[in-house]
Amino acid sequence: MKNTVTIHDIKPLIGEEAVQKLVDAYPGKLLYLPKKPLDFPDQEAKEKYIVNCYHSGMSKDDIANAVGLSADRVSKIIYKRYKDTK
Repeated sequence: MKNTVTIHDIKPLIGEEAVQKLVDAYPGKLLYLPKKPLDFPDQEAKEKYIVNCYHSGMSKDDIANAVGLSADRVSKIIYKRYKDTK
């Protein structure tokens, strides 16, 4: 399976009207679709969850799998949150 899809690929799944709304709202942007998204109310809650998991001993790879991000992105979030507390 390829890593990227086009508007034409998703049109049969969500319909032409929904595709047009996405194009109108986010022209020229990339849309990230996580593999296994957890339900977080906002980005702040997601980042707190990531940091808490890290401090509880979870590996960055395990955290990444749990939240549907790359281990590199998880590392960046942990670093950013650590840097912001200083």
